[in-house]
Amino acid sequence: MKSFVRNVSPEPGETPNEIEFRFRLRASLNEAIDCTGMGRMKLAAILAGLVLLGTIAKGDETALSQPASTEQKDQAPLWSTDLTGDYTLGSKIIQSPDFGSQSVYHYEAEVLRNLHLFDKYYLQLGVDSERFDFSRSNSIYPSSIQSLDAEVSLSYWTGDDFYPLLKFQPGAYYTNSHITLNSFDVPIRAVAGIKTVDSVYAVLGVDADPYESEPITPVCGINWKINDQYNLRAVFPEPRFSYNPDKKVELFVTADLVGGGYRNGPTTDRRTSNAVLDYSEYRAASGVNYNPRKGLSVEMSAGWNFERRFEYYHAGPDDASKGAPYFKLDLSIDL
Repeated sequence: MKSFVRNVSPEPGETPNEIEFRFRLRASLNEAIDCTGMGRMKLAAILAGLVLLGTIAKGDETALSQPASTEQKDQAPLWSTDLTGDYTLGSKIIQSPDFGSQSVYHYEAEVLRNLHLFDKYYLQLGVDSERFDFSRSNSIYPSSIQSLDAEVSLSYWTGDDFYPLLKFQPGAYYTNSHITLNSFDVPIRAVAGIKTVDSVYAVLGVDADPYESEPITPVCGINWKINDQYNLRAVFPEPRFSYNPDKKVELFVTADLVGGGYRNGPTTDRRTSNAVLDYSEYRAASGVNYNPRKGLSVEMSAGWNFERRFEYYHAGPDDASKGAPYFKLDLSIDL
């Protein structure tokens, strides 16, 4: 078989010993290649393997040296946790002036697992627990109002926050730690955003709850990102105007409506015993939100609770309190 190594000719400047070494090296390589076809195949395989390993190593080196893609930076967290607590100072109930001043503590904890569906849409599954504790109570005004429910949401991820488009909250909604089958309820929320012009979205939707006096509540307004510092979310029932002096701090004014429909426990008053109670609070506040890093925020606010209302809308009392100051702390953690 013909040799692949030609006659060795001296290179300029080579010594006799160097010429002899190069001749012997090429002769050995010829012998290995020409020995059999299998030898050539083994050599080709070795060379191909070295090339492949070199390519993989180069690819890994390139991947490590490249910065994280935008998709990785904007990746949604696996878990979302929100812890909220607020306190409203004491105020009298207008229809019961002899009842005395009543204050209220409010707590809520929400934990969600975020499952990616497609594009920026996610399925959020989790639990939500909420409780109101009152300083005074009787047969009309319960000592506590609480809920424990599952949460199933189809949500849109913006890169910073989740916006629920369709949310179901099946669970127990009750008072005074008294749970029965009649305590089961399924509030539903459906909301959509429609882009009208640059940076302006029309928000339309409904809140549905058969235990509330108004079983259907509209959700409507606009969300306008004025620029990188100012944002107006004029959406009922939770409008918010914010100013960001930098990326970690947000100053805001806001309003909200909290509460819902609950099944009351047994009482000595036939009008309220095992009746459906629609409890609500109308509030407005200003505050600051601090984000030391992505996925962690602490929000503090203070404002005025205009009215706390106890409405047994089927056949009972409909009483409201006077206004009072309130203070709120909110902690959000994404993992």
